[in-house]
Amino acid sequence: TYTLPLTNEREYSDDEVWENFAYFIRRAARVAEQEGVLIGIHPDDPPIPRLGGVPRLFSTFENYKRALEIAGSPNVGVCLCVGCWLEGGEVWGVDALEAIRYFGQRQQLFKVHFRNVDAPLPHFVETFVDDGYGDMYAVMKTLQEVGFRGVAIPDHIPRMADDPRLGTAYTIGYMRALLHRAQAEVPGAR
Repeated sequence: TYTLPLTNEREYSDDEVWENFAYFIRRAARVAEQEGVLIGIHPDDPPIPRLGGVPRLFSTFENYKRALEIAGSPNVGVCLCVGCWLEGGEVWGVDALEAIRYFGQRQQLFKVHFRNVDAPLPHFVETFVDDGYGDMYAVMKTLQEVGFRGVAIPDHIPRMADDPRLGTAYTIGYMRALLHRAQAEVPGAR
């Protein structure tokens, strides 16, 4: 349970937040299209429906679909944080693999934050990619199956020994191994 005092001196309705999102994203999308920029919407972290009196839009699969429909632009898509998706578990309405398939097949998947957690809400701990409850090989393989050509980056890497670079090197090496295996198993992957 996340309870915080009001962050903006009052409660906001879902409709107010959706109206503000629509106002902003329609204008931002036009500029993104003109400038050749991709806007990847990151999920709420943690993916809970309200925080500090404000509805959080990006905590369900259906809300993501609604947001992309409102944007109506090929330059507005998803930054799919696998860790957030795993944090939310059933709250999302679909699992991370289904989300990757849905957004990837529509060319709306721009970037992936590649991380794992030990369990879904209400309590989770960020883990190394090979040590959580998420099947990170299945994630990498599904990315290859949908022809994902965006960026997959290590995210929220636990510290290893006294040098933060060690955890990063380990994670990148593990990701590369998963990528090579997935490319070998998925026909037409590169």
